[in-house]
Amino acid sequence: MKKMFAAGSLAAVLALTACGGSDEGTSVVAVTTPSLFTVNQSCEQLFIKGDEGRLMKAIRALTGLPAEVTITNVTSAVIAAGDLEFVSGTANEEMKPLIEALVSPLKAVAPGPNTVQPAEVEAAESRILDACPAQAKDYEDDKAVEVARAKAEADIAARKAAEAASAKAAADAATAAAAAPKEYSGAGDDIVSITKHGTGAQVAIIQHTGSSNFAVHTLDSTMDTTDLLVNEIGNYSGTVLFDARDRDETKALRITASGPWTVKLVPLTSVRSFDGSAPMTGRGDDVFAYTGSAKPATFTHDGSSNIAVKSYGTRTSLLINEIGAYTGTVVWSPGFYTVTADGNWSATLK
Repeated sequence: MKKMFAAGSLAAVLALTACGGSDEGTSVVAVTTPSLFTVNQSCEQLFIKGDEGRLMKAIRALTGLPAEVTITNVTSAVIAAGDLEFVSGTANEEMKPLIEALVSPLKAVAPGPNTVQPAEVEAAESRILDACPAQAKDYEDDKAVEVARAKAEADIAARKAAEAASAKAAADAATAAAAAPKEYSGAGDDIVSITKHGTGAQVAIIQHTGSSNFAVHTLDSTMDTTDLLVNEIGNYSGTVLFDARDRDETKALRITASGPWTVKLVPLTSVRSFDGSAPMTGRGDDVFAYTGSAKPATFTHDGSSNIAVKSYGTRTSLLINEIGAYTGTVVWSPGFYTVTADGNWSATLK
């Protein structure tokens, strides 16, 4: 390969000697012109340190960009551009434009959508390799190792992602299974052992078809009665809350019925909720949640039997307990609510 010799220093020496036998000294002035590196010297600067060399870092920064560029990607590109500009500063006229062709796309990297053109980067890289044949072979070998390592890392990442997705799917399935309704059914009087979704408050959706008394009591582990959930005559369909207060967990239900019945247990989180922007309406017994702030609420009921509304928030409160049709305003606070009714009802926040 033909080499260019660096320009030497140009020195001028001017000696002035005064007449009359007196010396005024000697002054030396040195003028140095900047030297330009040979092509091979620039190549060595680009490729030194093998797979950690300046060219490899620049290509890695440009070809490793995701679809959505991050600040971390930009930082790597800025560092790589600075390294190349250092080499360009001492390169000769043959190498300088080749190096700057890679500096340009590096400086164009910015947060957001990836706009780097692969063909432009590949062409700039190829021209440098053509100009540096002595280093090209080792570089290509290093790049092949780099590609293989990157592929292996990508495969590992993909496998881990697949394993994580599979684990999440299994966890979601387990969560769904744990939250699935637990159904019990029968006909006539019975005592049914139940399994709740967890400790504390539980919701039961109950139905009965018959003409006589229908009642549902909760029983604790000693088979003692702890609460009366339903006590009606004839057909029944409603949603009730139990174990909302600090007491023994319900282990069984005592059913009194004249016909077929079903009891479906669901998590408390599955009940309806509203924030007060629109009224909450329903018919018969129900359980729901209010998620807004404390406000006055107008409650109405058009039935003929008992209408009772309880709130379960920071404390348990019996807000309404009347017979027949009802219209009134009560304080409505965040929490869960139960309604016992035989007619249509509504809660409207003011």
